[in-house]
Amino acid sequence: MKHATLYCKVLFFLTIASMQSLSTAQDKSIPISPSSQLFVDDTLVAKKANVVRHIHPCTKLDQPVVTADMPWERDEQDLRVYIYGTVLRDPETGHFRMWYNRLNLVLFAESEDGIHWTRPTLGLNDWQGSTANNIVYSGLHSPSVLYNPEAKDPDFCYVMMGSSKGYRFFHSRDGVHWTPCADTPAFTGGDTCTLSYDAKTGEYLAFHKRSHDYRGHPRRLVYLSTSRDLKTWSEPVLAMAPDEIDDAAVVKEGGQYSQFYNMSAFPYGGQFLGMITHFRFTGSSQNHETQQSRHDGPIDVQLVTSRNGRSWTRCEDRSPVIPNGPYPYDAGCILGVANSPVVVNDELWLYYTAITTTHGGALPGKKISIALAKWRKDGFVSLDAGNDEGVVETVHMSCAGGSLIVNADIKETMSIAILNKSGTSIPEFDHSDCNVLSGDSIHHTVTWKKHDKMPVDHSVCLQFRMKNARLYGFSIKND
Repeated sequence: MKHATLYCKVLFFLTIASMQSLSTAQDKSIPISPSSQLFVDDTLVAKKANVVRHIHPCTKLDQPVVTADMPWERDEQDLRVYIYGTVLRDPETGHFRMWYNRLNLVLFAESEDGIHWTRPTLGLNDWQGSTANNIVYSGLHSPSVLYNPEAKDPDFCYVMMGSSKGYRFFHSRDGVHWTPCADTPAFTGGDTCTLSYDAKTGEYLAFHKRSHDYRGHPRRLVYLSTSRDLKTWSEPVLAMAPDEIDDAAVVKEGGQYSQFYNMSAFPYGGQFLGMITHFRFTGSSQNHETQQSRHDGPIDVQLVTSRNGRSWTRCEDRSPVIPNGPYPYDAGCILGVANSPVVVNDELWLYYTAITTTHGGALPGKKISIALAKWRKDGFVSLDAGNDEGVVETVHMSCAGGSLIVNADIKETMSIAILNKSGTSIPEFDHSDCNVLSGDSIHHTVTWKKHDKMPVDHSVCLQFRMKNARLYGFSIKND
């Protein structure tokens, strides 16, 4: 009897503890910053019905924006310039600044509109007896530049990562005059790389290529190393690798297996997004005597996502976000992507390396240039509803109130209700109170019959109901 009584007491306290734990978990809310909140994954989604996640491929210009026009950018019929690098906008003038490369020359260009580019005569580095060129550094491949105007030391406002017998790092006050951070490489490896920065942790993130056997094949893979001071770096760890689904898709296309050539990763909308170059390996090229790669196959770009910049997942829709074609200049390969997009009005612009042939293509038909991909702002992915009403309900979020802004293309209708912790509509914030949205806009302002702002200091869920609409994301602007 005593044992039974003791058992009942223990069971009672375990039940109470379990209920308290469940209550605590339900009380936890994700804090929402004023930045864009995207639906690239289900992190913010508690429930959804009758909606499909859909990748949106970029739009392109009918011609590249930079071609190998200068003598130091070309060699007879060998026409190639690359942008594994960076395009930034001057915060004062709005002008565009580009760091790109030809083989191991780091080059610099400027533009007022991001489409027509000029090469300033810098007088810094010699090329065939003259310094009348736009070379900012000689002997570095795959330059990736970051700009931080808040840097404590103004000589570190610009930092650069590149490949030269290992991966090396540099700093600069103006982005033109560069100083090495160390005399020796930070870590081994070579070829393509991308430098990013995590403002939450104060760490630099160095994504770089390493090649070795992985799941039975020799592959190009993406590794990550981190640092706070650009001198001491963590041991590189595998960040992104192809999976069985990738290999199956390549085999279905007539190839052999999949590789990841490189990855550009950047903070965006309270998380990280990545552009992975998917190399669909088809076999050895017959054109290696023309000094081209022995490895052949097409390369396009897919979207990957991360909430912390370290753990990465594939998008539910693996359609290319930058596909090959339809123009000849990138019909064969998208070899590299700039390390972050540029916001231009209501669009995102991302520059990339375009190749007319597959990876192992031969000269002189193989031409490499720099092209431009465009999306609507926050427009990489949407949750789409058709004729049947689609529902998207977010997880619990904590916010300080403000205006609710929705990015959506609404052919028919969309309404938004605000739910409390119990899952019921807050009075005066139900769907029946919402002024129904329609039309295509990156900043639909949501209002209700008696309110034009979110409730103040509430933990809430947003419930979207929509027909024939695409929901890209939302933001809460605290006035």
